[in-house]
Amino acid sequence: IAGDSVCFPWRGWCVQAAPGLSGTAGTASWEGAFETGRCQGLLGPVVRRRPDRVPCPQHSFQGSGWGAFVSERLVRKCDVVNRGFSGYNTRWAKLILPRLITKSTGAESTVAVIIFFGANDSALKDLNLKQHVPLEEYAENLKSMIRYLKSVDVTEDRVILITPPPLHEPTWEKECLAKGDKLNRHNATTGEYAQACVQAAMDCGTDVIDLWTLMQKNEDFSSYLSDGLHLSTQGNSFLAAQLWSRLEKKLSAFPTLLPYWRDVDHTDPAASLL
Repeated sequence: IAGDSVCFPWRGWCVQAAPGLSGTAGTASWEGAFETGRCQGLLGPVVRRRPDRVPCPQHSFQGSGWGAFVSERLVRKCDVVNRGFSGYNTRWAKLILPRLITKSTGAESTVAVIIFFGANDSALKDLNLKQHVPLEEYAENLKSMIRYLKSVDVTEDRVILITPPPLHEPTWEKECLAKGDKLNRHNATTGEYAQACVQAAMDCGTDVIDLWTLMQKNEDFSSYLSDGLHLSTQGNSFLAAQLWSRLEKKLSAFPTLLPYWRDVDHTDPAASLL
């Protein structure tokens, strides 16, 4: 049902059905969003106080993903909601954002929204026209999403932008050649988009994680990438640590919801739980 919460108790997650989706089709769509996807080109987590939530990119909820890391640390404090879409760019994301976060879906309870784009936008135009977004449009799309969030009462101090990670060209080129394609991204170009993301955050007053710069402080930053483009287990851990250092400040004062089971009065559970 549009606007209602659909729970998958075997995973312990609570997913909000997207406006315009209903019944089985809606729940199946969001379940799939938790289980598949990439960490690039995704609308990141929204962290909301229960019974609301926090969105995360698609692959990020797999076992070693940064979304799983954040979710584990927020158990019984906040829900982490995945709104990741593999292969998407900012041009597409700004169009669907109003379907994902609205005032009626508890935006006022949102603690943080993570926006993580750039790896697809920065694809070379002549080799990947479908995903490519010009640099100036990319920056404006980020600002547009921030303005929209503000219009539904998610203020700038609750938004965190993440730049695209660096591209390890030799490794990614092998992936491209194996598919019969040419190298369709350059690290220097990705860096321009990362700088534009940082500037957009400064212009709008949001927090930002400059993943492109931070990862390259390690001379062998290829260890952060599984195929030269997407995050490896080590890369997910690196991003999780960077993100948690920011989220922890926002969430440190939140109490654990409901008592530990040993503290529940079994002779009168209502006295402990209601």
